[in-house]
Amino acid sequence: MMKTILRFIWLGLIPVLLLQSSSFVAQETKQNNPKNVGPDINGPDQNEVAETVDPGFNLFFASSDREMENVPIYFNKPLPEWLKGSLIRNGLGKYEIGHRRFTHAFDAFSKLFSWKFPGNGTSFFSAKFLESEFYQTSIKENDIAPYLMFETVDPKFDIIQRFEALVRGIDNMNVNVYKFGDGEIVALNDFWKVYVIDPVSLETISPITAPIHVPKSMSGFTFLNFISSAHPLPEMGTLNHLTYLSSVNIIPGMKSRISLVRIKSSNERSIIASWQVDRVPYMHSFAATANYVVFFACPYFINVEKMVRYAIPERALDWEPNTPTTLYVVHIKTGKLKVLKTDTTFMMHQINAYEKDSDIIVDISSYPNPDFVKNLEMKYLLDPIKRNEFNTRAVVKRYHINLEKSSVKWEVFQDSNTAPCASALDLPTINENYRYRSYCFAYGVALKCNNVSLSDIALVKKDLCRGGGDKMWKLVNHYAVEAWFIPTPGGKNEDEGYLVLPVLNGETRSSYLAIIDARTMMVVNHAELPIVVPFNLHGRFFENIF
Repeated sequence: MMKTILRFIWLGLIPVLLLQSSSFVAQETKQNNPKNVGPDINGPDQNEVAETVDPGFNLFFASSDREMENVPIYFNKPLPEWLKGSLIRNGLGKYEIGHRRFTHAFDAFSKLFSWKFPGNGTSFFSAKFLESEFYQTSIKENDIAPYLMFETVDPKFDIIQRFEALVRGIDNMNVNVYKFGDGEIVALNDFWKVYVIDPVSLETISPITAPIHVPKSMSGFTFLNFISSAHPLPEMGTLNHLTYLSSVNIIPGMKSRISLVRIKSSNERSIIASWQVDRVPYMHSFAATANYVVFFACPYFINVEKMVRYAIPERALDWEPNTPTTLYVVHIKTGKLKVLKTDTTFMMHQINAYEKDSDIIVDISSYPNPDFVKNLEMKYLLDPIKRNEFNTRAVVKRYHINLEKSSVKWEVFQDSNTAPCASALDLPTINENYRYRSYCFAYGVALKCNNVSLSDIALVKKDLCRGGGDKMWKLVNHYAVEAWFIPTPGGKNEDEGYLVLPVLNGETRSSYLAIIDARTMMVVNHAELPIVVPFNLHGRFFENIF
């Protein structure tokens, strides 16, 4: 149905677009530079400058073509016997095929990485591309196939290819991995479709677009039901999980819908609550407590006309700086909805939420606007001067939502002398035993920690209770990504456990897996990896899977 609708719309737009086709003529670009550190944006001296200023940083955003399975890796100290399971991460693996390159980091082909810990002192590393339809078609054609992506490619697609991309939709699940109630582990993006993967071999099993019963009040050919979240959350006290579905109305002037969805398994979902909206906001994640789900509908709206016209989602998102953020608060058991307004803000990731007295407490990584998303284009990231010119610093905000009073208050956290960028964290993680509970510690990545260089990256620990427990780990020319917190079995303290993450050592141009004591934020163990691990987005540890 979706393909039929888009074809119908495009038949009316093609004559107009043909008049503009000269601006979309594909232009050849240079081949990969010999160092394989990304496209040559501003001339031959750029990589030399980058290696001098930020050695190895460009490898963060360069293709990693080698695949492998169960390669032994060796830690410098014995591993704890209780560490049994697999850390699986999803992220950016390949930035070009043939003569075409992605222009935005978010569009790189998905590559899965895993670190297995059988509990007998050994450990193993695997790396494989997600065998999506998008990836397989592109490899077969030795060209980036026309599928919908966040931005575009260089050379650009022609008008027919852009039409193909719009009809095919997004198929690159390069953001996260998650385990549903049926035990299946899937690769996700901000879309309804997922890919089931084998957590042991990292082989791609199959795509799933879960059927869902859509009430008559929100059904019909005018809705495109495909936008969701890469960050599902568990439904407390059950084996179910929560996500959302945005149903975009393609008829101008007609309302769209947002639905809170219960996930029982990778192929079984049901709607808890559904409500109309004038425009669909872009939402990457949402917050939940034991009884409520909170959506931050920031004023970053999907413009359907632009989406159809350009077939480029990044160009179809409208930011309205003078429009407040709308909060949709849904009671999980009854589906009752409360709509509130708060300050204009932009967020990608919620940190945690819980209920305290009459308030719902929600912590997020907040930005004044979504400009940094646009600035994650390859032409900026690979330029050692331009990438330092844009602001990437988040601010940890706490919201106090009182449904009885229909009030929303918020506060920001200040940095301490011990960790001067701890409040600028994003890509957050917590001790999951404290999910939906009052908690004290959030961990995350602070880009541009010194507020000068994007490559000055710190892994930080933010003390949300006392303020004096802020800590951070930072090493010059070592580039960290999101960590995952693995709690020590039987631990009595919230921060009793390890942060585990891959780190790129720019000076040696190699990667290692770091194990960091969450109490002290000191590296206590590490293992060199056989290949460079480029920038990862999200991942998690799965117990007893190896």
